[in-house]
Amino acid sequence: MISPALLKQEIDDIDKARLALVESSKIFIDYLFQFINDKNFIVVLTDHQGKKLETVGGEFFKKRFDLSVQLKDPLMEENATAGDTAIDQCLKIKKPVQLCGEDHQNPAHQSLSCYAAPILYEGELLGSLCLTEFTREPNKTALGLVIASAKGIENQVYNHRNTSKIVEQSKYQNAIVENIEEGFLTIDNRGVVTYINQKATRMLALDPHHTVGRFIGDLVPFEPIVLEVLETGEGYVDREYVLTNNAGQKMHLIKTAMPIRDNEGNLTGVIDIFREIEYIKNIVNKMVGARANFTFDDIVGESPVLIDAINQAKNAANSNSNVLIQGESGTGKELFAHSIHNHSDRRNQPFVAINCAAIPRELIESELFGYAKGSFTGGLKGGRPGKFELAKGGTIFLDEIGELPMDVQAKLLRVLQDKRVTRVGGDNIFDVDVRIIAATNKDLYQEARKNNFRWDMYYRLNVLKVNIPPLRDRKNDIPKIVDFLIQKINRRLGTRVRGVAPEVLDRLTGHVWEGNVRELENVIEQMMNRCGEDHLVLELLPEEYRHKKTAFPMEEDYKIQSFEEAEKDILQKALSFYKGNITKTAENLKVSRNTLYNKISKYQIMV
Repeated sequence: MISPALLKQEIDDIDKARLALVESSKIFIDYLFQFINDKNFIVVLTDHQGKKLETVGGEFFKKRFDLSVQLKDPLMEENATAGDTAIDQCLKIKKPVQLCGEDHQNPAHQSLSCYAAPILYEGELLGSLCLTEFTREPNKTALGLVIASAKGIENQVYNHRNTSKIVEQSKYQNAIVENIEEGFLTIDNRGVVTYINQKATRMLALDPHHTVGRFIGDLVPFEPIVLEVLETGEGYVDREYVLTNNAGQKMHLIKTAMPIRDNEGNLTGVIDIFREIEYIKNIVNKMVGARANFTFDDIVGESPVLIDAINQAKNAANSNSNVLIQGESGTGKELFAHSIHNHSDRRNQPFVAINCAAIPRELIESELFGYAKGSFTGGLKGGRPGKFELAKGGTIFLDEIGELPMDVQAKLLRVLQDKRVTRVGGDNIFDVDVRIIAATNKDLYQEARKNNFRWDMYYRLNVLKVNIPPLRDRKNDIPKIVDFLIQKINRRLGTRVRGVAPEVLDRLTGHVWEGNVRELENVIEQMMNRCGEDHLVLELLPEEYRHKKTAFPMEEDYKIQSFEEAEKDILQKALSFYKGNITKTAENLKVSRNTLYNKISKYQIMV
């Protein structure tokens, strides 16, 4: 059963086709009637079912027949007893038909001469055109006139349908071009704009009503590189281009231009497509995973020193100032960096991480700042943006910042100050709104004192500090961390370990863990790879971890601090515990407030 909606659509389509047929026929029906110019003639247009669409007749015919009622019987309706009309026969056989006088089976029609021709479109029957004269005698020219008029109507329908197709296709193509993310324009072989979409007019700050028909070089305040294609006949793909538009805005674009040629190979114009590079960078960042994957909920533990570090990090996340994360290797500095980004208002922007210790010295600068076309042998042909450009609007995480060479530190300092970057070997300046999170396992203050780190760089980074405690300072968290690691490794290895034996947990809790959580994870994974049961037992524990460390570790197992280092460490922990409250800290350390201030100044402790 046809649904009402489909039925209505079908009826609408039929009505549109009938209307189009009437419109296409008018000029030929008028011409035909004017040509014969006789009161005894009548011209009828029908659809493919024989339904009357248009009638033009002489006065005598109108008096002889009541057109609203009787015209349908003698001319169009099929009658089993009286025989077929010329229109009926014409529609059946799809060929011209002439019936004069006694050729009609119906006696009521024998006073007429009828000449009908089908109207076809690529074999499809659209209707018929019939000329009827009130006479028995054949008219030698009538059928030819009707056939010629029907052919004229067919041509008109053909042109109308093809024009409609072209119009619809043009609308469809325009809709596509107007809704794509790229700017799109075309020029002819003289450089005159023949089409431009709204995106392009907005990007170039052009008046959309006064652009088409003008030379492209007169519309913009720069030399359009698309004109090079007209000169050389060669296009280009994904060329980087920096320009200033009519509104004075600096635009960083990726452009593609392709020549348009006719069937003989002659250059007739150019298609120019361009898009802001930010869109490309966002795609690249999604593809390479330039996003933060962890939040504060992923940090396992409840010890006071860890909670204090998390609170420091959350406070840092609420600011746009640079952050310095300090902690031993394996304590989770990158985890904290991810969490800070995801807790900040930049969470929906890129998070780009780079390990400063893992990149060869000669490549660090180009990795951070990018390089221009032809800067050095082996580089990409068109150059490449650096990590700062990719992180625009978001966060860049500089891990192991203490390993950054001094000369690169100087250039990085300028980027941090100006929020601008210039690629190696280039002269274009790119604005980069980027927040810095740096991390190190070194004491940058001491490194600066040893001239291994720039003081100005230290002060620029050390605005908000997060100190991550080592695992040995939060041993109460080890049982929860072990459970978390077992579940994590189970998912990765497909194992089904459910927990650890009490004696194993006792050994794990008593270990010093110089490699912190990373070392603990390594030990758990080793045991799980050898485990055939649902619990980790003591026999699976590597030999060096089976024995408890003594209360007083040997010198090789423990780093001895100087008095100044120990004093600084105590001050930092006390100030952190009392959240920077000078009075409470001084009271509990049993020193005066002035003494405490002097110590803070001496050790450059940030409160």
